[in-house]
Amino acid sequence: MTEVPSVESAISQRARLATDVAGSSSTSITSDHGASDPDPGLLKCLGHHLHAGETHYPVRPGMTSLRERVDAQVSKLGLPSRGASAVLITASEGEALFVTLLGLGAVPGGTVRGLVPAEHQSLLTWTGVSITGLEYEGDPDPSARVIVIGTALFGGDHAVLEPTDIIIGSLRGLEGMRPFTLGFVAASPDTLTKITKWKQASSICSPAPSQRAALWAFGVRP
Repeated sequence: MTEVPSVESAISQRARLATDVAGSSSTSITSDHGASDPDPGLLKCLGHHLHAGETHYPVRPGMTSLRERVDAQVSKLGLPSRGASAVLITASEGEALFVTLLGLGAVPGGTVRGLVPAEHQSLLTWTGVSITGLEYEGDPDPSARVIVIGTALFGGDHAVLEPTDIIIGSLRGLEGMRPFTLGFVAASPDTLTKITKWKQASSICSPAPSQRAALWAFGVRP
């Protein structure tokens, strides 16, 4: 009988694979890139909070006020508003997808129902996870779909969403926060609890300056 590797062992193996791939290819696991000069007002805002003592970890799942605003945007896509407890802030869309797959128990080599753009294929290959598509095909839980929407939180096309969907996206659509970027996961609080523990295990929390940049882009001053 073949022994199933533990999650820790599988991730370690895939980390070595990713290192090998990085040495021979320019392919990136995540795709939240782009650089531009920050707005002077944003720099002043970040300086204000740093001088005020905001130099350590923020709230682990993300600043509450930012998660509330992301939830409000998600509700504009037709999903129910569930508050800050239904949103996790991540460093990028790629990280959001990664910790979601871990939280669902799909890593290594599992199957998930949903819609994931081709730009994340290297992450799926690295973790050995298969995406079956939006329709139920047997093994995945028919009540849960993973939908990666990119920047559609701020306009654009996206799949028809259901209340049980796990929504993953990027905040790079917030023009005012560049060159900072963040990702997010929006899901039911019970589902998000399973995902959040992996985010906290991998990177504790997302950078406070990036979160402040997102809040500034949402209109929060200073």
